Amino acid sequence: MLTDARIKAVLGAIGASGPGLGELSADPGAAPAFFRPLKARLQAASAAPPSSPASSQALSAAGEFTGRLEKFFSDLALHGTAPDKAVEEALLRLQGACGEAPALLSPGGRAGASARIRGLAAGAHKTLALARAAAEAAPDNFPQNLKFSSIYTGLDGAFDAYESCAEALFKL
Repeated sequence: MLTDARIKAVLGAIGASGPGLGELSADPGAAPAFFRPLKARLQAASAAPPSSPASSQALSAAGEFTGRLEKFFSDLALHGTAPDKAVEEALLRLQGACGEAPALLSPGGRAGASARIRGLAAGAHKTLALARAAAEAAPDNFPQNLKFSSIYTGLDGAFDAYESCAEALFKL
């Protein structure tokens, strides 16, 4: 049974974010309402005593992760842009990575979960980097390419924050 309020909040935020990615892809304007309670729980958990430095690191990284995801979806809504194939692929990988988070707490399963998360993240980073390079190099439709370049960067940053969170969970 998990007794650390910080880790409960972290796993709750990650656990809700993974399945929510599909809904938010369809309606990115719902991001503030979706992430508000997750961020509030993370904030409330920060008052709980830390069980270890890693729990504090995980809590901080989960806050950054939810904040970056909210900004990513808010940017999609602001630009009125639907996710393209690269974004969809990266979101599927992120959804898979979020599903691996609980296994990071299991002594017998953490190494495998960490390896799967690293693989999913590496694939997403590569996909987003290639898409960003293509958008920046394309001479036609400059405004749309610039929007997508910033969208790719935002999702890449959310993955970085997730990886930091996963690393802290692995250390528990």
